[in-house]
Amino acid sequence: MDQLKKILNPKIWLILTALIHAVVGIILETDWSDDPQVLIGGFMLLTSVTMLYIAFFMHGQEQARLTTVIAGPAWVWFVVSCAMGLTWQIGSGDSMEMTFAENIPPLIIWGLTALSGVLHGNFQDMMSGSDAVAEASE
Repeated sequence: MDQLKKILNPKIWLILTALIHAVVGIILETDWSDDPQVLIGGFMLLTSVTMLYIAFFMHGQEQARLTTVIAGPAWVWFVVSCAMGLTWQIGSGDSMEMTFAENIPPLIIWGLTALSGVLHGNFQDMMSGSDAVAEASE
């Protein structure tokens, strides 16, 4: 378990996911001459900014818990979108259907990022109330 926790360091996974999300998921995929794509792509880039803030300016359990809060719902939304076979289209481009086969890379990246937060977040302490006592004594 210790080796898994070393590999799944929330800071590393936040940076990795933020960069992949920004570059591969948005910057390279956006038609920057299409206003709706620019509008949506720019808004989606805010997720990467938030993730990088968490990676560089937060530490410990707070960092891990926010990692879970950011990456967990993103992973769930990918799963739901693929399970429902949702389609999406931006501007006049072709309609795209969400499938599990095409979304394996983001499912893995977002899933491992969320898992890194879960492993390091000590959620059991938060639920039992001992987390508040530990923080108050610091």
